[in-house]
Amino acid sequence: MGDDTLFKEFCKEGESMPLSDLLEEYANVFDAAFFIMGEDGPYVSDKELRDWLNWCVFYGKPRDEYPLVNRD
Repeated sequence: MGDDTLFKEFCKEGESMPLSDLLEEYANVFDAAFFIMGEDGPYVSDKELRDWLNWCVFYGKPRDEYPLVNRD
């Protein structure tokens, strides 16, 4: 995520977008919900969730490929 200028611009442009809209965008891109029924978590702050969703949509990669998915 580090130094990708285009990604940073993408995030900045969507700062005012509600999380519900980001979740809907994820569902549209991947034809699947971000949160999976019957599965716990992820338990992250709204900021972390926003970063995660932005990363997935921008790079076209599902939630399980997020670089920080397995951090403790």
